[in-house]
Amino acid sequence: MIGILADTTRDAELMRGAVVGGVRVIHTTNDLAAADLDIECLVFSCRSRLLAERIALIREVERKLPWVPVILVTDREITVARLLSRVQVADLVWFEDVESQLAARIESACGASALEQLAEKIRRSAAPPALRSAVAYSLREARHTPVRNVQELAAGVGCAPVTLFQQFQARARGRTTLNRFLGALAILRAQQLRATGAKWKNVGAQLGLPRETLRRKAKRWPGCNLLDLERIPADQLLAAFASEHFAPLLDG
Repeated sequence: MIGILADTTRDAELMRGAVVGGVRVIHTTNDLAAADLDIECLVFSCRSRLLAERIALIREVERKLPWVPVILVTDREITVARLLSRVQVADLVWFEDVESQLAARIESACGASALEQLAEKIRRSAAPPALRSAVAYSLREARHTPVRNVQELAAGVGCAPVTLFQQFQARARGRTTLNRFLGALAILRAQQLRATGAKWKNVGAQLGLPRETLRRKAKRWPGCNLLDLERIPADQLLAAFASEHFAPLLDG
């Protein structure tokens, strides 16, 4: 499902006509919530003269749905680049190119995995360089074999563990910790592997984490046993991770 948030009904219809597949027109950001797990990409349509006052809305979307790529459609104006330095969008399309380019840009944005999209968001954020590199690295590694601990992460990016601890703590401001972040990534991947039919013992072997370690991590986050973890929809677990463990790094 592609979400469309536009200033006018006319612009919303222009976007709708260029999108392939299911569309949901969103009238205000109040209509968005973490429960909107069916939205794969959000097209934010805004005329350049209004963009300065709409930047806060884009930031609100980032906070509510940090794993959803946002494509901004606006006028070809020189002031746009300056305004966009304050937010992160996956792509930019001019109004004059909507019919010829929007569908392809949406397909490209949706083609990246959710963790890859989060990695790109943190890479372009205002977090300290070492933290940006480490978090992006951990997100990308989690698509296959998650980083198991901070020492392993530090070695992977060539940084002192204490530096990552301190920068993460300062950025997250107590809302999460680096250990919890890495543990949650391991649980995301473990659930993914379990969904393919692998037994928990085999899941643990593939991740280099014994079943008992997985059980403890699941108990810590999201706060359940392994049997209940299997029953949580994957998109719901991802949304919880993004909200609880990733969004604080953007808010910092």
